[in-house]
Amino acid sequence: MESHEEAYEKARGKIDYVEISKEVKEVVLNRFKIIGYDEDIPGLAVHHPAGPSRKLLLFLHGLGGSKEDVLYFKTFVENFGFSIMAIDARGHGDRKLNPENFKPELLIEYLGKTIVDNRLAIDISFRNHWVEEGKLILTGASMGGILGGVLAGVDKRISGAVLYVPGGDLVEILSKSNVPMLVELRRKVPPELINFVKPLLAPVDPINYIDKVSPRPLLIQLGKHDDIVPFKNGMKLFEKAKEPKQLVVHDSGHALPVDKAVEETVNWLRKNFPQLMV
Repeated sequence: MESHEEAYEKARGKIDYVEISKEVKEVVLNRFKIIGYDEDIPGLAVHHPAGPSRKLLLFLHGLGGSKEDVLYFKTFVENFGFSIMAIDARGHGDRKLNPENFKPELLIEYLGKTIVDNRLAIDISFRNHWVEEGKLILTGASMGGILGGVLAGVDKRISGAVLYVPGGDLVEILSKSNVPMLVELRRKVPPELINFVKPLLAPVDPINYIDKVSPRPLLIQLGKHDDIVPFKNGMKLFEKAKEPKQLVVHDSGHALPVDKAVEETVNWLRKNFPQLMV
């Protein structure tokens, strides 16, 4: 199976952008799709009414989420003039599968292709002049934080990254997480088989990429009592990362206090990217 890096190199330059709708309220909601890869990629971009400022926050949502979750960051549009953007991960949002049709072997393929899809979305954001060099911030939560750790490592167009409740060592996460889907999977799969897939998980495990984010700034926010992406695995990821890096630990489980997490993100951006916060 080709790697996500090989797949991206084959797909880049062969995609097109199609606008689906534009809705103007207090912000501009721009729904679109990217065509030309192996399936259409649905996306949502949100701009200030004054138009794109060429600084962009890219969000990768969590397991069970969708591109609409990017609206948690609407304050960055309203108060700081950012554009924000997200796409639906494979098997999510407008691409959601019937759970009866989902097979465990699809998981690794979908993770890798979601990384490719986000790199193609970055291509589109530059092509559409929604962002310019030095002004692209990645954020990702849970599954999106895990994949964001890979994406920020391989794509140098990303200027800095904020990862919420991510973790490294996917085999251990699969073995320990209390996500109902993974608990059910462990009932069906012998423990020795989970270790067998470790080489297959390596290309989508941020533990193998997080050090490559440096010298770009990195913020990791964790929940001290997290048992979905275990806190231990979040710390493993932070310890593997190189400077400049910052850790914030919330007195929470997997669901971080949104207002506090956004506040910490704003503070980090003001410290590391003051030119973007005016």
